[in-house]
Amino acid sequence: MIKKILVANRGEIAVRIVRACKELGIKAAAIYTDADRHALHVKKADQAFNIGSDPVLGYLNAHNIVNLAVASGCDALHPGYGFLSENPLLAEICARRGVKFIGPSPEVIRQMGDKIEARKAMIKAGIPVIPGSDHNLESVEEARELAKQIGYPVMLKATNGGGGRGIRRCDSEAELLKNYERVVSEASKAFGKPEVFIEKCVVTPKHIEVQIIGDSHGDTVHLYERDCSIQRRNQKLIEIAPSPQLTEAQREYIGKLAVRAAKAVGYVNAGTVEFLLDRDNQFYFMEMNTRLQVEHTITEQITGIDIVQEQIRIA
Repeated sequence: MIKKILVANRGEIAVRIVRACKELGIKAAAIYTDADRHALHVKKADQAFNIGSDPVLGYLNAHNIVNLAVASGCDALHPGYGFLSENPLLAEICARRGVKFIGPSPEVIRQMGDKIEARKAMIKAGIPVIPGSDHNLESVEEARELAKQIGYPVMLKATNGGGGRGIRRCDSEAELLKNYERVVSEASKAFGKPEVFIEKCVVTPKHIEVQIIGDSHGDTVHLYERDCSIQRRNQKLIEIAPSPQLTEAQREYIGKLAVRAAKAVGYVNAGTVEFLLDRDNQFYFMEMNTRLQVEHTITEQITGIDIVQEQIRIA
């Protein structure tokens, strides 16, 4: 039974996690930088610990955060979203120090964070994926040859990317040649790794994501879908749940796909499986987010299920 959780985040999501802790009768410890000393999550938590003067770096120091969890008597840690939430190092350090990480295993975080490895896992599980490369591109020449096979338009993507960064659409060979080095540079700067791959561009797709929850006994369920098709520069603007664009048959089908995807990698805790739906009504796996998403609250509204509380119970 978890008695005390370190909330390794700030702002709205930290307040959200603290609230769930209190409702479950669990103590919550917050962390904060000098700039956040008067933030609401600091006031709401049972305890709060200063992690330095830099407004960001303290939240990215996995070793210090886990040391603080151990020193303050926390037996679990919730990463929230952003910062270290999809960094397998944090989950690994928690495991070594005997602190429960409220999220999936570091192996799954690492596997799903690598878009090539994620594609391989989904192909093995029989989940439809967008046509594209099954390995990181070695050169712009290889990208050009694969683009000819796939057919334009194509997407150049950072293998370890996310958040709408490290992505460029190419409608011609000239655009591919112009964008290749840009994407490599963006991948290196934003994610610390220069690897990129190529996929067929799904034109004007519907973007549908499915909320899943799995436990350590191999049981996995989905909590229906969210429609995030309205975007700007690959950033989601509006989320709708359930999707008004799906038929009941499509809703049932995509839910089963998401559960199969989660079971295929042994997913435990809350996560999201994202799909694109093309103009021919074909679903394609896009990626899996190995954390609680910002938009989890609208799923809670339509289901009446407190996802953060379920995360804690599963851990």
